[in-house]
Amino acid sequence: MSRRRFRVIGAGALIALAIAVGGSGNVAAFAAPSPASPSPSGSTHGSAMFAAMMVSHHEEGIELAQLAIDKASTPGVKAVAERSQRNQQAELPQLRQVAQGANMSAQPPEPPLSRFNEQEMSQLQSLSGREFDLAWLDMFSSHHMSAIMMADMESATGTGQAAELAKKIHDEQLQDVSEMNNLRDQLR
Repeated sequence: MSRRRFRVIGAGALIALAIAVGGSGNVAAFAAPSPASPSPSGSTHGSAMFAAMMVSHHEEGIELAQLAIDKASTPGVKAVAERSQRNQQAELPQLRQVAQGANMSAQPPEPPLSRFNEQEMSQLQSLSGREFDLAWLDMFSSHHMSAIMMADMESATGTGQAAELAKKIHDEQLQDVSEMNNLRDQLR
């Protein structure tokens, strides 16, 4: 991925998060914890919101990973998809616990963080071979970059289990993105 494209995805993810957390474009509303509403696990309201949003994000990531497990022709693409799916499945119960500790359920992300639109999914599903692998790498890298950005915001302001999960998500998904970039370079 070129540095320019990486910056565009990162900036787009930041704008998307701002929209998703309140529609006002005020990222601080998400990033600033509310000390008056700690949950039993020590998480703040902001940490619970992070977890609630990450539940939906991980569910989408698991679905997208399964698509590559089923269709990818490149062994490295399948390996990234399998590892990412396994990591996200393992994190879901912990994320749900943090969210439920503040009486929150999964929060579906709003556009443009929301579920891949039907047209994008149909187009991806219609591809095969190298074309599928490259398109999947692009889509999944973008998906991971938004999770990394959300995790970084939580790491900067969160506490307890949510902050630990955010660090883990950041590290795992950054490793995946690096590997996906290498795979993309090999396939081009």
